[in-house]
Amino acid sequence: LDHPNILPFLGVYYQTNDSPPITILPLMEYGSLQDLLLGSPIGQEAFKRILLGTASGVVYLHSRYPPIIHGDLHPGNILLDVASNPYLCDFGLSRIQHEVTRTRTILQEAGRLRFLAPELSGGLLRRFRTSPATDVFSLAMSFYNTWSGNAPFPEIQNDIKVAGKYRKGHRPDCTYAVVSLGSGPEGHLWELLQEMWAQKPEFRPLSGLILARLE
Repeated sequence: LDHPNILPFLGVYYQTNDSPPITILPLMEYGSLQDLLLGSPIGQEAFKRILLGTASGVVYLHSRYPPIIHGDLHPGNILLDVASNPYLCDFGLSRIQHEVTRTRTILQEAGRLRFLAPELSGGLLRRFRTSPATDVFSLAMSFYNTWSGNAPFPEIQNDIKVAGKYRKGHRPDCTYAVVSLGSGPEGHLWELLQEMWAQKPEFRPLSGLILARLE
């Protein structure tokens, strides 16, 4: 993979013949978007740069043949450089689209359920299907987190309860747009988020369209 918003893979290192390989990646001294959100508010220019770069990285993954699904998009997996350029990382759940069915215990998703599409949860153990549309949902929640400074539904402590609200069609509350995306009828971030986190996957826009509207 070779893209300005994908953290490059440098190699692997084996300590011993019996030890698992250690992945070698560039050092990102400014940490993750999640770390940044715990500090001072993000300026508008940095905000736009993060949204555009993150969306561009997702478009690159989805445009491979066959498409690559990240599967674990959230602010903790978006690293930043000194100029607030984002880099997608931690492809632990990434899969070529042909390999789409996995079995996963929902308890293993603690802390990430707030960014997981509703069709991917629904029980302690189930088989689910990842897709570009599930990445788009996670992208929407990551954008919301970046915009608001809070993870979705911060008043709810239990992540599984948040996942339950998603399955019932509930979404984070917001009644105004913060960043204008243009002068057209869909020129507001809030309107775009509503499409990206649509309940039915087939109603969510493709990542390429999302990037075009952000630009």
